[in-house]
Amino acid sequence: MISGNETGKTLLNIRSHLNGLTKTEQKVAQYIMENAQDVIYHSITELAENADVGETTVLRFCRKLKFQGFQEFKLSLAQDLVKPTEHLHQAVNETDEPEVLSQKIVATHINTLEQTRELVDPGQLGQAIEALIEAKNIFFFGVGSSGLTAVQAAHTFSRIGKLSSAKTDTHFQAMQAAFMSKEDVAVGISISGSTKDTIENLMIAKKAGAKVIALTSNARSPITKVADIILLIVARENPLQGSSLAAKISQLAVIDILNVAVSLHMKELALKFRELSAKSISDKLY
Repeated sequence: MISGNETGKTLLNIRSHLNGLTKTEQKVAQYIMENAQDVIYHSITELAENADVGETTVLRFCRKLKFQGFQEFKLSLAQDLVKPTEHLHQAVNETDEPEVLSQKIVATHINTLEQTRELVDPGQLGQAIEALIEAKNIFFFGVGSSGLTAVQAAHTFSRIGKLSSAKTDTHFQAMQAAFMSKEDVAVGISISGSTKDTIENLMIAKKAGAKVIALTSNARSPITKVADIILLIVARENPLQGSSLAAKISQLAVIDILNVAVSLHMKELALKFRELSAKSISDKLY
């Protein structure tokens, strides 16, 4: 348990509410107080499982503490526990020289890629590749930083001749999901695995008949309950580290693996579309 001099206002708030909590809510409180440094990296599903309660209990607990939901609670907890330099990079110190900073950051990115390579399940990866090869259309779903990854992924697959799209507006995403069919594949990208808009749009796509692939860092998160295929990446972020480049590099690495695998299967056809793509923009370059 965190000692008194390390206790932030959020943990004090939890303790002040203990007597007014139900027994199951007290289990959530006790787990958080004993594992606060880990909880800021948890999804709501992980916290519920670790505290041996339901997800609705976690939500009730958060609302009793006057938070709108788990993400707002987690952000408040992170603000209490995370040092300012950790917002930027866990290995960075304020006294580091630029050369040392570059070494640490590049080393961490390399380590993230190596861990992602080890984490991706070969069976799930094979299923994802097969699904993308067979797909008539591929739609990528994501918001915020993951939305940028989704757009990049759609461009990458379009260049090899696969009909791909990614909308940045969540309303258009919902409409796109509703138009999908069993011949299509929906790829949901969410580091936390708890992004409401992405999950809801994947549910729409699945209801329309599409196969769903989830790309996330959280094996026990809401997005995995929707997905037919789960591809895990390494992107350990607390709420104050959102949109980190390390996470994006990890996402793009898996997208690249999928793209290259599909390209190799398509062989000359993929090369043909790459050449057509290059020629189509050649006159726009000096």
